[in-house]
Amino acid sequence: MDGTLLNEQSQMTEATKEACRLLQASGCKLVLSTGRTYASAQLPIGGFAFDGYVCSNGATVLEADGTLVQHAALPLEMIQQAVHTLRQEPIYYELHDTESNRWMVQEDRERIETLIEEDASVEGVSLRRFSFYEWSRVVPLAEMMQRIATGESKIVKLFVWHPVPEALVPVREQLERWSDQADITSSGKHNVEVIPKGVSKWEGLTYFCRKWGIAPEQVMAFGDAENDREALSNVGFPVVMENASPAIKELARFIAPHHDEDGVARFIRERVLADG
Repeated sequence: MDGTLLNEQSQMTEATKEACRLLQASGCKLVLSTGRTYASAQLPIGGFAFDGYVCSNGATVLEADGTLVQHAALPLEMIQQAVHTLRQEPIYYELHDTESNRWMVQEDRERIETLIEEDASVEGVSLRRFSFYEWSRVVPLAEMMQRIATGESKIVKLFVWHPVPEALVPVREQLERWSDQADITSSGKHNVEVIPKGVSKWEGLTYFCRKWGIAPEQVMAFGDAENDREALSNVGFPVVMENASPAIKELARFIAPHHDEDGVARFIRERVLADG
């Protein structure tokens, strides 16, 4: 979504919606694959009806109507230890669960709020608009740990963010201690994402390939970030955005225009629909 489907105001433009409708009308199935939770993915798409959803980097898979059909959770002890580690750093972090909640620890809210209020970047604005104020649920630390311990909240992802990318380097190094239990990835230079071992957007997309009888070589995937690597590496038609890093562009069969220039819409109209 961010850096691919959405513009710099974190919106799915009308031009992009119309191009996607035309693609569906031609017989194609469209799956939204994102690092966001299902709930936080809904606001920027403005009611557009995708045929399926792969959320939290593949940790949750949902049908078109939002029914959860597949999920993977992070190990209990690992989450507890990781939260303790993250609380020692001046960073923004969230815990995503299978119910599409984005949890924050109440004791950390004040310092985190100060951090994101000072940031004027696109990602900072996006956090304020879609995460911090709109979607996060704030509970005391003891309650959060209790919810995790009892299984009341099944955590599928840890999301860590900082306005200065360099500040995430030592945090990522600390999180790597759990690399045998979880995968560490990113959807942008300002964040680090911790997901269950073996989970990826591609692994989530294979659910729909099996359901619809579509072979990987028939699939087209759009992406721009490290957490798109597996999907771009496995599909027959990997499309990378112009704004992507050089490392991700190496995976491309095609390059789409910049995400803030209706890149997905333009590619669909000029390269997919035009070619029949």
